[in-house]
Amino acid sequence: MPAKKPLPAIYFAHDHMDRPEDFARDLNAGVTGKILHLVVDGWLAAPTRDLFEASYYGYEGHLERGLIAVSQALSHADNPDNRLQIVRNVDDLASAETNGKLALILGTEGGKLIKEDIALLDVFFRLGLRHIELNWAMRNQIGSSQANEDEPDQSGLTPFGRTVVQRMNELGMIVDVSHSSPAAIKEVLGLTTKPVLNSHGGSRELANKGSNQWDDQIRDMADNGGVIGVHFCSRLVLGVNDRQSEIPDLMRQIRHVMNVGGLDVVGLGPDFILGDDGRDPNYKRNTNQPQISWTVGLESSAEIANIVPALEKDGFSTTEIEMILGGNLSRLFNDVLPSGSSRSM
Repeated sequence: MPAKKPLPAIYFAHDHMDRPEDFARDLNAGVTGKILHLVVDGWLAAPTRDLFEASYYGYEGHLERGLIAVSQALSHADNPDNRLQIVRNVDDLASAETNGKLALILGTEGGKLIKEDIALLDVFFRLGLRHIELNWAMRNQIGSSQANEDEPDQSGLTPFGRTVVQRMNELGMIVDVSHSSPAAIKEVLGLTTKPVLNSHGGSRELANKGSNQWDDQIRDMADNGGVIGVHFCSRLVLGVNDRQSEIPDLMRQIRHVMNVGGLDVVGLGPDFILGDDGRDPNYKRNTNQPQISWTVGLESSAEIANIVPALEKDGFSTTEIEMILGGNLSRLFNDVLPSGSSRSM
């Protein structure tokens, strides 16, 4: 039996799996690194739906949950058995690969944790946060979300939001426009001096969900040098809520995004979140997604190798596969994160 070819570098733009057993599964499957979205602009694990909704519409508790989550991730990285490298600068990416560690870029899905205080952005940066997805499912103090896209007076970024984007550029933090409104995304692209990420999305022409992007938005991301992490969640792959997607459906998403925006705009944004028996029931209840599913054969990082033969079968070249799996995200990380000579904490 011929030996299996080693996998190229694999980076995830969006993942929520944050336990030592999750990191071990990532490493065993060949994952090189990921942006770990530590918290969301809604308390997903809230013990009751009322508490979740209070967090969804309010700001109380987000700072505290963010601090606790960052502290927990740093504690996991302090344990050598976990083989983790917290990425603070570009040298850390190279170090993780050299030493066979999982590169963790600490991030957040939504900006409520910094309230309306730019000093808190700097605090989280010093603690190790290197990514902020500006919005989750609702408008916040940074700007409007996809939920606001049909409002006649749809706004983009707030004045504070513009300050956040500018300061993130200065610090070397990844600006993520997933879930932001079209107006906010357009404003970010006009303001940023660095490539921008859409960490989990896809083609809205194929699947008309607000998290996905129309072709003109894909081209705008490509013109910026940005990357779109194609989502593995069935409803975003297919555009319907009651069917489970299969790998050929995901291939159509990847192919469409590449055909519209070019090879350099495509990455992986699986958004793995299921698989924690202590969290899953509350998450499904609180978000009212009892039937949520991921693409068959790619339902956790343990199955990520399945994407390679699928890409090969679909006609992607070796170079294209390497760029999709991790090369494009690696380039974005190196373009945005602080240089190794600009060490912070």
